[in-house]
Order: sequence, then C-alpha cells, then structure tokens
Amino acid sequence: MIVTTSWDDGHELDEKLGFELSNYGFSGTFYISPQSAEIPPSKRLTPAALRGLAERFEIGGHTLTHPHLTRLTPAESTREIELGKAALEHMLGHCVTSFCYPYGAYRAEHVALVRAAGFSVARTVRRFWTKAPDDPLQLATTSHAVRHRADLWRVVRRSRTISAARAGWANWEVQARQLFDEAMTEGGVYHLWGHSWEIEANGDWPRLRSLLRYIADQDGVRFLTNAELGAQLTGVG
Repeated sequence: MIVTTSWDDGHELDEKLGFELSNYGFSGTFYISPQSAEIPPSKRLTPAALRGLAERFEIGGHTLTHPHLTRLTPAESTREIELGKAALEHMLGHCVTSFCYPYGAYRAEHVALVRAAGFSVARTVRRFWTKAPDDPLQLATTSHAVRHRADLWRVVRRSRTISAARAGWANWEVQARQLFDEAMTEGGVYHLWGHSWEIEANGDWPRLRSLLRYIADQDGVRFLTNAELGAQLTGVG
C-alpha cells in the first residue's frame, strides 16, 4: 500500500503544512510556481523557506507564473515550464524532476514539452484513482483536500450505503478515509493533494490532521514522494 501526497503553488502556508505532514511521518511533493500570479509576492515562500521545505520533502515544478498552459502558444508554454524549473533549481541547488500542470489544464503537446524539459513525473488533478497509473507524466490522484459539491453522484456510486454517500459528500475528510480504505483493501495507491491556502481559508486544519492521523495509524503503508512513485512505476531507482 503506497501513500503519496502533493501540494500546489508555493504559498507561505506550505511551511505550516510541511510541519503537519512531518508530524505524522508523511512524505510528499510541493509543486512551486516561483512567480505565481495568483499569490502576492509577500505571501509566497521565500527562497530560505523553500530550501527548508526541501530538506524534508520533494520540490516540483509548477511553471513560472501559474498560467493555464492550454491558453498559451507552444513557445509560451515551453518558456513557462523551463523557466519555472530553472528558477527552482537555482534556489535549491539540485535538479527538479517532478511537475504539476497548473489547474490540471494540459493537452498531449504539453506532456511532450514537460518530458523535453527534463521532467520524469507530472501530476494531473484527476481524482478518485486508487490504482497505480499507467503514465508517470499523467499521474492521477485520489483525494483533494477540499469539498467538491459536484461530486455527489461519483460518491454515491462508490459508497455502500446512502448514509455513507451522504457523509462522504458533505465532508471531504470522510470521503478521503473511504477512498483510503478502498485503496488499502485493493493494495493500491492513495494520493492526497491540495493547497495550504485552501485548507486555511476553509478552516480545515483539524480535518487534515484527523485524516493524517488515521492513515499514519495503519499498518503496511509506505510513504513516497511523487518522484519515488514514478520511479517505482517505471522500474527506475
């Protein structure tokens, strides 16, 4: 049973999130946009904070400014992907090999650009996956640490009872536990992802801690970064 986590954007609250993950023995990958247009400069991780985070977790690329790649020309997409990677590597002093598509927006051409830039793993925002993905450059996930009201019918189809479906739809932590249990039963992969700023905005730190504690208390769980998961899928490393 493999558990991996990933966290997007590079908000200063990633430091707090890193502390919570470490407290329960979790591994994971933080995908950073060094000049994200969505995060004010004063709220972005500083280079020093980023290096501190990198001592415990993997750091991955998330473009330079966090655009929708599907709205850019191929040349603009290449620039965003490559400059974001170069900026992180300059701050960290080591190679960055994992990538996350901003907003989950990409096409086949962007997969090729990510590969050409030197990334070996790339994460999407597809959810409800509890089995190992086929393509390391299109990693799917299991749970997003936020409630999605549109998930009702997907939750219903995966729940054994109406009460379980109702609870999972109303509370993302309950849904996440249900999906984790499913992955445990099947011996699959559980991938939790989210945003530290989103957890803060929704007052979801207690829910996150409860989920992390629940997973950490289970036997037979291996915690991997996204890159380590990708390496296992490809038989490298």
